[in-house]
Amino acid sequence: MAKLTPIPFPDLVRRMRREVEVSGSIFDLPVRKWFIPHKEFDFSASHFSRRASTPVGPAAGPHTQMAQNIALSWLAGGRIIELKTVQVNDHLEIPRPCIHIPNVGYNVEWSQELQVPDSLMEYAKAVYLIEILKATRGFGVFAGASGFERGADTVYDISVGYDLAGIRSDKVTAFIRSLQNPGPYFDQLRSQLTGDLKQFRDLELPRSISDCVTLSTFHGCPAGEIEAIARYLLEDLGLHTIIKMNPTLLGFEAVSELLFDRLGYHHLELRRDAFEKDLQYADGLEMLRRLRTVAENRGSTIGAKFTNTLVVANNPKFFSTQTDPYMYLSGQPLHVISMNLMQRFREDLGFEFPVSFSAGIERKNFAAAVACGMVPVTTCTDLLRQGGFGRLPRYLDALADEMRRCGVGSREAFVLAAHGHGAEAVAETLQSVKGGAELWEREGARLTALANEHPGIFPQALREAAKTAGLDGEAVVLQATRVAGRLNGRAIVPLLAADVRYHAQSNQKNPRRIDSSLDLYDCINCDLCILACPNDAIFAYDVGPIEVATEHLRLGPGGRLERATGKGFSIGKTHQLAVVEGACNECSNCEVYCPEVGAPFKVKERLFLTPDEFRSSPSLDGFCREGDVLLARLGGVELRFEPDQEHNRAAVRGEGFCLELKWEPFEVQGGQVTGGEEVNFDSSLLWRMKTVWETIFNSSKPNMVNPDPLTGGTGRGDA
Repeated sequence: MAKLTPIPFPDLVRRMRREVEVSGSIFDLPVRKWFIPHKEFDFSASHFSRRASTPVGPAAGPHTQMAQNIALSWLAGGRIIELKTVQVNDHLEIPRPCIHIPNVGYNVEWSQELQVPDSLMEYAKAVYLIEILKATRGFGVFAGASGFERGADTVYDISVGYDLAGIRSDKVTAFIRSLQNPGPYFDQLRSQLTGDLKQFRDLELPRSISDCVTLSTFHGCPAGEIEAIARYLLEDLGLHTIIKMNPTLLGFEAVSELLFDRLGYHHLELRRDAFEKDLQYADGLEMLRRLRTVAENRGSTIGAKFTNTLVVANNPKFFSTQTDPYMYLSGQPLHVISMNLMQRFREDLGFEFPVSFSAGIERKNFAAAVACGMVPVTTCTDLLRQGGFGRLPRYLDALADEMRRCGVGSREAFVLAAHGHGAEAVAETLQSVKGGAELWEREGARLTALANEHPGIFPQALREAAKTAGLDGEAVVLQATRVAGRLNGRAIVPLLAADVRYHAQSNQKNPRRIDSSLDLYDCINCDLCILACPNDAIFAYDVGPIEVATEHLRLGPGGRLERATGKGFSIGKTHQLAVVEGACNECSNCEVYCPEVGAPFKVKERLFLTPDEFRSSPSLDGFCREGDVLLARLGGVELRFEPDQEHNRAAVRGEGFCLELKWEPFEVQGGQVTGGEEVNFDSSLLWRMKTVWETIFNSSKPNMVNPDPLTGGTGRGDA
């Protein structure tokens, strides 16, 4: 199984800085696809004790376990970022492939693929990278924009699972406590910023990365254990806690009616046993009612997230190596199911509470989910589609359009105005607050008029009225948006199942295919694989077109070199693609979106981050730089390519032989065999090594294995 390798922190910083300058992008996301804050709109939302400048971000998943991806989510507008779920078992064997999203989503991928200490350091690195982006205003890209408060505009949500013993273990508890007090980890990172990076050493960093956690549990986890975990998180660790609800809570019959009868996904198979083993609806309600008291006594908050993915029977055509009988459904049908569960739960619970949401969120339904008063509204499946993180800013553009329609400039005003329930929501809120009824009796008529006639200033007017009455104005507005969100849901949710864009017939089209096989070079250069990769493992590089004759070489004992006509070496296009081995987890999402037949992560040039990584993967062909030498493994044969351009020469060494080359014009001049057998190969392999050396490891464009060309080669170490 592929093993993820964290990218060294200095390399990430150097690449960010240089890539903006040279390529107009960071981690392959072009500047034109970054989120630039709207001066006209305030999208901000309170998430427990902190305020985020937008209510959106990536859901805990494949996009939130590596530092570079978390930074990408911030560049795209994510301000409430759910870090990937961490559990005590950090030596997982996850089936490959693990993601399949041709239209709706399927996966068998469920928690972190790094060891827990590595996950902790990745999250600290991500926070540091984002603070650098704020301090430099995106290395100048955001020079004229506002809304980049240092340490204040972004909320990070810890995600842990999956049972009480694991979460109470020293390993996971230490992980959580370290995110609450990350100073020692930030200090380690500071110490790595030497030479040309010293300017970032004294940057002010958050005292705490997170004080909120989302709890994810296995299917079949008993209600009592879920409650015990939540109590531990609330009471022992002092965390605001969100319990991720499974869509099975809606019940087998209700889910079947939605999924099959109304949405038409008859090709899927639900497992009744999964519904019967999961937390039951009534137990979930009672559990949250009890935990509300626990949270209030501790000065914390309890909330719920809707929802986890839906367990369905595994399709071996998608996941042939999956040993469990299940796979997990996401995307369009899950949106309808989860919204129905969310609305039913809020109506039945009997009190308002924090609700977060992540199920099939995309540009077209994001504003409606925000109108339901949920914070955050996160997304995963849609980011794995064509365009990747470049899709996220459009969510906020869509929200801005709806806010204009309502004549409001803030998210809070939008929730209160979206369906005309602002005054009703405030009346209900004040009835539940000591002293609120008197305020409504005195100010109700005026506030109602403002809600109807001047919705844009309504939240601020409510704050001021509450403050004058001795109430907590922020708390009143927050509660009113939750009530209004529930009321809005009554209009939004019932219409979803009838909306054809969620129906099976509208979600059958697969990504386009052409009658062509993917090759090492000269694919159609659509770059869909770059943005589809959850880990930024695929990148583009430039090659001058090459068309040369090659020789078939046979080198025998005594240095006898025989030459014959070779197969030739040809690269027709300037634009080429390569894969960073340590950032690729072989999820196969690039294969889903590649129009040609083949998997980019298997076919394209593979680059290793370190010599140790190269040597520990003897079954994989690829390249790695070691100082001024290129290590290569081609056809299973290991070679050392030793350029000496200053003296117009090079050497290639393998087991039992050495070749002497002239650099310009590039040709074999001689060689010797040091072993007992003759050597046979085509000189196209030599051209391949020369091309990789010149155009990737010594490119003028930054990439993960050459993060800052100006510092010389790898860019690592002091400048």
